[in-house]
Amino acid sequence: MSVPPSVLELRQYTLHPGHRDDLIALFERELIEPQEAAGIAVLGTFRDLDAPDRFVWLRGFADMPARAGGLGAFYGGPAWKAHREAANATMVDSDNVLLLRPLDSGQGLLAALQPRPPPGTTAKAPGVFTITVCP
Repeated sequence: MSVPPSVLELRQYTLHPGHRDDLIALFERELIEPQEAAGIAVLGTFRDLDAPDRFVWLRGFADMPARAGGLGAFYGGPAWKAHREAANATMVDSDNVLLLRPLDSGQGLLAALQPRPPPGTTAKAPGVFTITVCP
């Protein structure tokens, strides 16, 4: 995404016990590039260190019309149709979604993003992000 996202989704999925790595492998292998091709910026995937059965990820959109178009293209497209059953089988709940907007113009967010390793590699990003979600 060359334009800073003005709309963000923080998605937190509760998974069946022991299936987080299954979902992450499927997600990284089959579902990131098709979202990016639909104009969705997948900004990061995260493991909650305090909840081994939770998968957290963040995606961004240029604006709300771009969000609607991107979601329609991805969820109506061949990648989701081919892999949705396997993805959904890992999940207990996928409804914990927060729609957010950046505090600044989003430039800081873009500057902080690192390129994603090529598909098929096992490299993991170093470090730990601490995120606090306040009610």
